[in-house]
Amino acid sequence: MEKLLESWRLFWLLAFAISAANCLALPFTNFQSSRGTVFIILYSVRCALPFFLVAFTASSLATLWPSRITRWLLSNRRYFGLAFAFGMGWHLTFVAYTTFRFGNHLNRTATTLDLIGLACLLALTLTSFRWFARPLSPATWRRLHRTGVYAIWLLATYIYLARARDDEDAFDIAALSILVAAWVLRVAAWARIKFLRRSRDRQVRRNSAN
Repeated sequence: MEKLLESWRLFWLLAFAISAANCLALPFTNFQSSRGTVFIILYSVRCALPFFLVAFTASSLATLWPSRITRWLLSNRRYFGLAFAFGMGWHLTFVAYTTFRFGNHLNRTATTLDLIGLACLLALTLTSFRWFARPLSPATWRRLHRTGVYAIWLLATYIYLARARDDEDAFDIAALSILVAAWVLRVAAWARIKFLRRSRDRQVRRNSAN
């Protein structure tokens, strides 16, 4: 079963699920006004966000709770990230439709943040493929992906923080809480790695002294 849900087979399954979820929401969307498209724009992000969270926390989960499942998540982290990009492709399609049909009603700050998020998403997606990643050194690739995922995390957290503060919607509050929890997991994993390294270094020094 695990072999059937790996690599590109997993990606296409997730892409199908995302597409089906978005298509099911189309009849409930009013595409005749900018206000009417708000529903599908927000809904498409909600469909994509879980896959970002999996990709964002996969290494931390494997570090803190090593198991068959967490190792599977880590080995397929790339495909969860690409599924997130695919889901955001649906979102950006709805945003582009609304912008070209009704104009951009976002303020300058919101537009700038969206463009930053789009640039990070594009960079992460392209460099997930060998042809685009080849010119980068491994260290540069890691820095790019670390910076990119944190930029997307910060953008998502900022958006849901603003929405939770203004609307107090249950989903927005839950999404904000999960995003913060995901960051806490990464900090905890980082602290565990540091602790294990220090313990190993102390053991090496003791062995050398003996």
